[in-house]
Amino acid sequence: MGGDELLSQFVRPDFDSQTFVRAAVRNESVSEDLSQLKQGIAVLENQLREQVVSHHDRLIEQVSHAKDLEALVGTVSSGVANLQKSLHKVRVAIKEPYVQLKVRTDQLNRLQLTGEVLRRVIRVRELSGKLKKFMALVEGKEPRSVLKELAQGAACLFEIRSAMTLSDLQGIDAVDRERSYIAKADSTIQEKAFDALNN
Repeated sequence: MGGDELLSQFVRPDFDSQTFVRAAVRNESVSEDLSQLKQGIAVLENQLREQVVSHHDRLIEQVSHAKDLEALVGTVSSGVANLQKSLHKVRVAIKEPYVQLKVRTDQLNRLQLTGEVLRRVIRVRELSGKLKKFMALVEGKEPRSVLKELAQGAACLFEIRSAMTLSDLQGIDAVDRERSYIAKADSTIQEKAFDALNN
């Protein structure tokens, strides 16, 4: 878009700064258009100065023409000011969805992490319940007669440890309450398995 053609838009009665900004953003020519507008203002101001110097006497007689030029410069300056305001609005309009997207992404990540921790807590509690059932079957019986239950209890212990390793469950009461029982069951299973293998 040529400089004269660009500036001529600002004197049209139907000029709308919002429409101009949308077109500039769509064409990715915002910086170029703003630069041309600034250059156009400078050119208009220089032309006005030259007119005053070289046609001083004539200008005095034709004050109305000078007023028209001043009005033109004022119109273009006002158009540039409106354009800058519109650009600011466009920047805000672009930035706001980005910020909201980042907030939503952070929320989603935290929700997923929380969901994963809750799944692990539930899994540990379920496995701990199974472990208690196996340990009740083993209690007070000869190790050789409960080898199957010992193996199932050991498998439960392995899964419990895996669940605790994959997620940091330290400080969660529902899990911390089970830790001493899990340690005791581990010790009992090892002792009974050792006895069964050596007797």
